[in-house]
Amino acid sequence: MNRRFPCYCLIVASLLIAGCWGASEFKPPTVKTNSNPTQRYEITVELVDPPVDIENISGMAYFSIPDVICMPTPDRIAGYTPGSRYERGFSLVPTGNNTYRGHIFLDWPIDEDYYGLGLCKWEFAYADAIVERGSTLRQTTRLSLAELNGKEVTVGYCRTLMRDKYDSTCFTPFDDGRIQELDPISYKMKISSRKN
Repeated sequence: MNRRFPCYCLIVASLLIAGCWGASEFKPPTVKTNSNPTQRYEITVELVDPPVDIENISGMAYFSIPDVICMPTPDRIAGYTPGSRYERGFSLVPTGNNTYRGHIFLDWPIDEDYYGLGLCKWEFAYADAIVERGSTLRQTTRLSLAELNGKEVTVGYCRTLMRDKYDSTCFTPFDDGRIQELDPISYKMKISSRKN
């Protein structure tokens, strides 16, 4: 019989208990928001041949802390760090011809030493344009950081006849065959951005 086996089990058990104990004491930071942000981007959303049951369109910007070394890690085994995400809604106002405009600021969340472990730096991750169809069904097209800084328009193909929540994702295909397949059953959500 291997005498090291009981010791190994005790070590693993201790780590699991410590990880659970730390997770229960961990409190994500209250993210401070910049009252005078300056890094403004205008977001434009155009709907091409939209369905008639659209009730609302809005936006949501997401930020993350890629370098989580500035934060405690409550789950040492999984390496999970909660609280490294910040999201903020923004309005998309109709401007005519099924076009909507709004704006986001890349410096909405404030970089700060939230835990005494070093400066936590927020970075823009992506923004979603969200179309609400009825009380429970939504469709979303995403604009990434690379697309935000690019000059091209992101085109999402959204199912016109929305069957259930699984049709909530609008596809942004690059393959011509997939585009031809989606085009007859979809309306388009075009998203573009401009720094101003």
